[in-house]
Amino acid sequence: MPEPELKCRTKPAIQVCRYLLEMFSVPLLRSHATAGLVDRDRLQLYHANRSVILVSSAINFSQGDGMDKFIATILAFHCLSLEQNGILETWVPRNAEIISQSDVPDAYVVQKGSDLVFPEREGREEFKVRLGEVISRDPAMIGRSTVVLNATSDGLEGKWEGIPLVVKVSWPTSTREAETNFLEKARKEAKGEHAWASKHIPHLYHAEDVVPGSDSTLERVAHLFDGPKFGSNGRGYVYERRTLRIIIQERLEPFKSLGSVRDVGQVLLDVACGTCILPVFDCRSLTPVDSVHQWLYKYAGILHRDLSPNNIMYRFIREKDRRGRMEQRVYGVLTDYDLSSFTATMNCNYKKTSQQRTGTPPYMAYELLKGGSSLHLYRHDLESLFCIMLLTAARHTIEIPKGENKPRVILQRSGKLPYEMWFNQSCYHTLGSLKGSFFSDLEPITLSPVFSDFFPWLRSLQRCFSSGFKHKPSRDEDDDEVVPDWMAALTEPGIRPAQFDDETLGGAIKYTTFIAPVHHLTGDLRGLIIRDPEY
Repeated sequence: MPEPELKCRTKPAIQVCRYLLEMFSVPLLRSHATAGLVDRDRLQLYHANRSVILVSSAINFSQGDGMDKFIATILAFHCLSLEQNGILETWVPRNAEIISQSDVPDAYVVQKGSDLVFPEREGREEFKVRLGEVISRDPAMIGRSTVVLNATSDGLEGKWEGIPLVVKVSWPTSTREAETNFLEKARKEAKGEHAWASKHIPHLYHAEDVVPGSDSTLERVAHLFDGPKFGSNGRGYVYERRTLRIIIQERLEPFKSLGSVRDVGQVLLDVACGTCILPVFDCRSLTPVDSVHQWLYKYAGILHRDLSPNNIMYRFIREKDRRGRMEQRVYGVLTDYDLSSFTATMNCNYKKTSQQRTGTPPYMAYELLKGGSSLHLYRHDLESLFCIMLLTAARHTIEIPKGENKPRVILQRSGKLPYEMWFNQSCYHTLGSLKGSFFSDLEPITLSPVFSDFFPWLRSLQRCFSSGFKHKPSRDEDDDEVVPDWMAALTEPGIRPAQFDDETLGGAIKYTTFIAPVHHLTGDLRGLIIRDPEY
């Protein structure tokens, strides 16, 4: 097809996809949507769900029975039920009211004040929560399309009276481990001598999966891809079935609402402790602390795999200080386990870097961006946590928002900001190269004046990563190719791959690497509390 004509056809197709995206952003419980593109005397239909976009052949009005087909199509759409249009009203009929209830007349959106009804099930009565403002939304036709809203149950059926809630709605792949499984395991294990960890785990109140029925539109579309004849490498196209997942949790405070440097440091330290120590382990058979991360990774680990500022929250708890006086203490909480994995599952089911590459690019580990690691390791999460600390301290300050009578919060600095190129790269490989240079060249660390006390902590970690990467034996980026020891020895004399512990970058990156500098911090970060009683 000539280039000008290709561009001419692409532009309206993109516009239709924008309309579909808008349709997905309206009702909260929408599973699919269909839109039509009319181009002169032709009609083409676009059908999208959370896994695929289907494009029909064109109906030509001016040829044969084209007009009859067009009229029949319009009549067929007019007869569709809400459910057939993608709005899951049969989950419970009253949820269809969410579409029209609004504080703003004629605004068909999920609005503050709408009730989300959970139908009666075996062993439970019907209940509902009242939705508040949208906290975050991931607008997408393909993918999890996560929406998080404030909610309450005040004045309703008595559940969680007076407790601030959030409702999280997402469409993960049906085969992915449910987020609730990680939270339930963590909560179960955070007992006895590990009860301290419960203060760093989100409180889960309710979880429910809505699986499409065999006669649903979602399943009918899925069956179109049974044994497909197209796809790369002759393997066919793999269609991802999705499940509507609804979770009700306690409402936590967002990381960027912290109002002091000390609280920022404490929350980041808490997250570092919490990602290491959630499951129970037998300390008697291990060297204390130094081997904790290794035990977790190999035997009972939970890897978060998506650390970013948006997934770090906190809660305040009133406790007694050493003098018996009550005070508010901040506790960091790591949330959003949608992309997490149990390490045993990862070892069995994942080989390619593309399957491990999860997270928000500026905070992702250097090796995962470059494609140089075949498995997401615990130290990759520590590297993400380092990037969160670095980018927060370099690009932000703490002050009162202008023109608002509110508490101090973390705000982005004005003017030219450090590490701007980390946020402007569309290519993973290029971003990985920038991060690689940051570590290998020990590039200067420039921080916001208010966060200057973080410098020794960050510099210590940068040097540890630099040392680990420097001594790691080079390898071919093709994960399927086995490089003989003698060949690797030629490129890295004196270092044999079998002798290099990749999980710790040759011992350079451990749990202790992240924690040890805390004892030597000064200024606002002096005396941060290390929650882990083993350290």
